[in-house]
Amino acid sequence: MDFVFLEGLEIPCRVGCTDREREMPQSLRLNIRLGTSGVARAAATDDVSDTVDYGVARRLIAAVQGRAFRLIETVAEVLAETALGFEHVEVVQLKVWKRAPVESLKYSGVEIERRRSQSALKSDEVRAGE
Repeated sequence: MDFVFLEGLEIPCRVGCTDREREMPQSLRLNIRLGTSGVARAAATDDVSDTVDYGVARRLIAAVQGRAFRLIETVAEVLAETALGFEHVEVVQLKVWKRAPVESLKYSGVEIERRRSQSALKSDEVRAGE
């Protein structure tokens, strides 16, 4: 399996356990690897439609903007489900993190891997965020 990756994507999102944390959007950072069998095909045809288009970044941002989440784990699942919605994506590995609300901690976050056959959230829940 080959991977297309996006590194350091900044996503504004309201996330946190307290109302105060969710008042204003925070800057989340995202590294994502999108597993696809389309890289070789795209290289042979030189056609973006045979692989994962970087436009996935816009869809990832749109999936969480305008919503509020208590847990960054939920944000990660929504982002994974969104990425798996792209035709050529078979596997998603992502790391999402934010500045931690704890004084002596710089960042907190979560890393997950999901495959098309896995789904922690129902498709309707993910679509509600688009």
